[in-house]
Amino acid sequence: MNNLACALTGVQGERVALCDVAVAATLKDLLCEVTVAQTYRNDERVNIEAVYTFPLPLDAVLLDLEVEIGGRVLKGVVVEKKAAEEKYEDAVAAGDAAVMLEVIEPGLYTMNVGNLLPGEKASITFRYAILYRWAGDRLRFFLPTMIAPRYGASPHAPHQAPEPSLTVENRFSLTVEVCGSLRDAQFTCPSHPVTLARSADKTVIALQQEKAVMDRDFILQVKASRTARGFALCGADGEGVAAVASFQPFFPGLQQPRPLNLAIVIDCSGSMQGDSMTQAKQALDGILDALESHDRVTLVAFGSSTRALSERLLPCTQTNLAEARRFAQQLDANMGGTEIGQALRAAYAAIGESGAADIFLVTDGEVSAWQKVAAEAQRTGHRVFTVGVGSAVSEAFVRGLAAGTGGECELVSPREGMSERVVRHFERMRAPRAKRVTIRWPEGAGEFAPSKPGAVFEGDTLIACARFERPAVGGAVVLEVETEQGEVVRQELALAMPAPDAASEGMSTVARLTAAARLKELSGGAAVQTALRYRLASPWTNWLVVAERPEDEKAQDLPALRKVPQTLAAGWGGVGAVAAPVSARMPPAPTALSSFDMLCEDIGDFAQSVKDSAQRFLFREVPEPRHSLLALIEAAPARLDPARALVLLQEAGLADEFEEIFRRAAELGLKAETVAAIILAELLRGPLGDALSADSKRAAAALQDHAQRGVDTFGRVARHREFLDQIKQAARNTAIRIAADQASHTQRAGRSIV
Repeated sequence: MNNLACALTGVQGERVALCDVAVAATLKDLLCEVTVAQTYRNDERVNIEAVYTFPLPLDAVLLDLEVEIGGRVLKGVVVEKKAAEEKYEDAVAAGDAAVMLEVIEPGLYTMNVGNLLPGEKASITFRYAILYRWAGDRLRFFLPTMIAPRYGASPHAPHQAPEPSLTVENRFSLTVEVCGSLRDAQFTCPSHPVTLARSADKTVIALQQEKAVMDRDFILQVKASRTARGFALCGADGEGVAAVASFQPFFPGLQQPRPLNLAIVIDCSGSMQGDSMTQAKQALDGILDALESHDRVTLVAFGSSTRALSERLLPCTQTNLAEARRFAQQLDANMGGTEIGQALRAAYAAIGESGAADIFLVTDGEVSAWQKVAAEAQRTGHRVFTVGVGSAVSEAFVRGLAAGTGGECELVSPREGMSERVVRHFERMRAPRAKRVTIRWPEGAGEFAPSKPGAVFEGDTLIACARFERPAVGGAVVLEVETEQGEVVRQELALAMPAPDAASEGMSTVARLTAAARLKELSGGAAVQTALRYRLASPWTNWLVVAERPEDEKAQDLPALRKVPQTLAAGWGGVGAVAAPVSARMPPAPTALSSFDMLCEDIGDFAQSVKDSAQRFLFREVPEPRHSLLALIEAAPARLDPARALVLLQEAGLADEFEEIFRRAAELGLKAETVAAIILAELLRGPLGDALSADSKRAAAALQDHAQRGVDTFGRVARHREFLDQIKQAARNTAIRIAADQASHTQRAGRSIV
């Protein structure tokens, strides 16, 4: 099957500038280095600016950027953000090509590819490094491939806000080389069918098919029971030396699990429908099974609103646990939006003055305004232990929320085991808390990161960084943890300093990793200077490449903006499922395929494509549940009166999803009825509008004409234009969810093709 053609054009004929993504990773001892090659092609008759927002692992540190365009290979440079934006815009306005890569939030990046000429191709390669984090004898190699729709108005500029698509299938290839101490580990890939080939010096893992759809995160579980899991690395840092130490403490002796005061918070929003809700219920079963008679607990379910088992913590008697199980059995992903801040506040209130208390949160984390939620949680003093579920978890939110409160995070894709993650969290919660954590470096060390060690849990990784002005003779870095009971655990790692001549060669990968760790605690001028010195992408700096063209090859017009859409996450909102199990053991290395086998594979791919297209068609034809938006419109097309748009959204149960939009409209002095008409008009564009009957389509067209007049009127003001983009993005997200509800309804009705 022609994967390139599939990537360039969606099912409905959309042009997509991103035509290929290839990933190559190397795992060795403590360090993982990943190279990502993105290829963009302009298949149109006008010059374009391609904009692609994509995720990387939260701890990824970008090392370099290279662009191949017009027969030239150009190296990227790191430039202060404002200057980078100006140089990029100036280059595009002058008709030259330009590429800018920027961080828009932790773990989220935007690639801007300016002035691709008709028929032109740009190959952009960047490399990042990341340090492993062990949990017991396992580590998890994680490659996010797309961004699931998020609840609420996007905080990003309109051209950066991720835009989901039901019809575009971006694809990627992947190989992972494992060498060093991990070469002989056990490997499991719960997300994708893969192959494994071992040789004397490495193990190579690759996708079983040449390309995979970017509709789920790639997960590789690595189990290494007998290998060393504590490491220290040193590298040149100008005239000095940078060092990073990775500890894995264990606490010997008799463990006396502590009683728990626990609020369990379960996400029941619409995006959780399908795989994620199944996982959430598995987690909840495991949590309730792990509670003991001396624990106290309550449950909070949330979507647009919250439902609680009790407004206070209840003793874990048999009666109360039975009531909790009945409460849990009734939960479903039918509670609307993802008002997670409101749910956590209900949990804080239930905990009250309980002293040491914890929150156990299960969610896909798909909310836009997550940083405010994390900051509020940190101020409460309660630890939050998170389980991120689904095919495309918002890692930055669920990990950031846990780390900021002294808790821990577990990510669980649909085919990973939930029970062991729940057990692991309970071990962390019940373990004695550390009252002192000390890291001792050899003499001459400074610029420590983090400045204050975070929470320490047995068997988890604790990473510490430092810098030496001059290479030391050697020595060791020591971790000491003192528990509440007065026990002291000590772990020591030897430092192997580079030779003096090696230390003068420049900035090593280790130096840039340690600088990135320091950067998290810096701001202002110090942050900018550090990011520039170590060539780091940050909130203050971007990567930039400008490719000047000969005068006769310059673009004559400003480029047309082309956002690269996100393939909808598998299982999101109940659309499809990550259901077929992957073997717990790696399959044998593939043998050569005969021509007949290859033909059969091509036929199978074509058949799957036909099946997918047919199911999309069926999803439009199956009636919605009777209280849904489309059903209300079909019952009375006159409801599409602009004056009644707000009432219709309320009747369909959609008004809560746009609460933030209506609040912002009030701040701007805009009428709620006008905004509601614009929302409704946007909802009915595309597949949802196509599903309407002829009479309803005529009413929808009249509504859209009226809404456009409103857009034209208050869109003349700059701040209103930005708000309009937020309205459209929010409406698109809701339209995706409604389509997902249709798909789920179709499957329940037995109408899917087998």
